[in-house]
Amino acid sequence: MPDIDNFTREIECIYKDERYAVRDNGAVFRYPRDGRRPRKYDNFWTFGKPNIVHGYMEIASVRIHAIVATAFLGPKPTKEHVVDHIDTNRRNNRVENLRWVTRLENILDNPITRKRITLRCGSIEAFLANPSMLRENELPPDLRWMRTVTNAEAQVSKKRLLEWAESDKEPSGGSLDAWVFDPSEKSTSYSQQSQIPTHETQADLLTEEGQLSTWGYKQPVFQENDQANVPQDKEEEERNPDLLLSLTPGAAQVKVFFDDKPCEYPCTPQHFEGNPLAAYAANLTDDAVFWRNQTGDRAYSVAKYGYSRDGNSLIVMSRAAYVWKEQADGDSKPVSITQLGPDEYDINKLSCSLTEVTYEQNLFVHERIEPGFHPNEYLEEIFKEYIQS
Repeated sequence: MPDIDNFTREIECIYKDERYAVRDNGAVFRYPRDGRRPRKYDNFWTFGKPNIVHGYMEIASVRIHAIVATAFLGPKPTKEHVVDHIDTNRRNNRVENLRWVTRLENILDNPITRKRITLRCGSIEAFLANPSMLRENELPPDLRWMRTVTNAEAQVSKKRLLEWAESDKEPSGGSLDAWVFDPSEKSTSYSQQSQIPTHETQADLLTEEGQLSTWGYKQPVFQENDQANVPQDKEEEERNPDLLLSLTPGAAQVKVFFDDKPCEYPCTPQHFEGNPLAAYAANLTDDAVFWRNQTGDRAYSVAKYGYSRDGNSLIVMSRAAYVWKEQADGDSKPVSITQLGPDEYDINKLSCSLTEVTYEQNLFVHERIEPGFHPNEYLEEIFKEYIQS
């Protein structure tokens, strides 16, 4: 955890009618309102508390990054601007990691959105050259606003994106997508400054001690006659640095946040013949547990699934198998819906998640199509967009 007293500058600002002292390391101090009794979050320095849904640091439901940006970078330039975390770490609110960007610039910094735009326009460059291309496409609800992007906005955004890229390194050629948005160029300053351990999981420690295989877990068992059809890993081949081994043998997950913890994926096949995805699909029965968190107190069950348009992945929609219930001490905790009566929850209001499952290098890899958890109707549109018709 970074030292809250390790800072260079401290200034005051007003944000949403509240007065704060703000440090350049991302810490804030909220003052009591004039003539009022101090509230729960008044009169102490804090980095905030991470929101369990979107991962941003908050103080009394106000996002810390917005306070820090307002204090050091000035007020929001226009209503279209949002705060961007340069290194993509939503908990790193040091001032040098924040910048005001337009809504368009921010959404183009999301690899999932870029992929969706590229599928429709051919490339990010093509979209920025002619943003009207999206007006002729069917778009999910979260992207429909992009039909209003003007040529002028697109050119300003392209210019700023190129300037940001050039400030970090000299372009090495290739498309705009390839080097402006290369995730390997993202800053790692926060993990260095915060002295966060480099081991992501206990499995990493065990691997160093020689107690586990190269990837920490035994791989699924194949029939001997299938081995020839399975690409074998080369020891020197590097895996995706954002890949995290899951708690289930043979499963991995793509990290959304830097401090993501390994989860369980109980539908992962442990023994199969032939097509790996077909074996996985066979386990996706209605209401089977698809995902379970590290502590085991939250799980998502299978709602529906389908094959991707190219047939190289499974698209799985899962639904929360729990609801949050307030306890006697005032805190809330997740309670399994199996412990509740039908009148104690509404199945149509349970949050949902959308995951893509691929088979790569002898691992079933799970990647969130949309980070976070969302209403069913929102993900339905995206689900239809991804699966075979």
